[in-house]
Amino acid sequence: MRRIPAAVAALVLSGVVLLPAATRIDDPKTFVSGVYQHFIAAQSNHSDYSAPEDIYTPRLGKLIRDDRRKAHGEVGCLEIDFWVNGQDWELSRLTVTSSDEGPDRKIVIAKFVNLGDAEEIHFDFRRVGGRWLLDEVQSVSARPWKLSEILKCTP
Repeated sequence: MRRIPAAVAALVLSGVVLLPAATRIDDPKTFVSGVYQHFIAAQSNHSDYSAPEDIYTPRLGKLIRDDRRKAHGEVGCLEIDFWVNGQDWELSRLTVTSSDEGPDRKIVIAKFVNLGDAEEIHFDFRRVGGRWLLDEVQSVSARPWKLSEILKCTP
């Protein structure tokens, strides 16, 4: 019979559940740069990467949850990873810049090449309840799109 370590047993008996800490975004530009560095590291390691999902404003978060719910486990309206504007990635020539649009809004612009195609993606961050959260994403490349519009389709 296996024994449970005393510390684990104490946590279980006390009802404490350990959850991962919420993603904290102190600076949207630094955060976006970090996400892309994770994508680049994953491509070097031939592994997968998914950006944090607890970073959305209530509006954008609801659109994403609704899309997943309506898709019933299948691919929903969002058929790409919006960070790389595709399902696959091989990123190069990354630059990330930002502009302040007031005390509670920042636009972060990521320019890069993915699988040979030049991409430019704008991330609109809003400060909500003292936290920086992602409120909109749009591509201004050859085939422009806006994330909130994609998520409003009918699968």
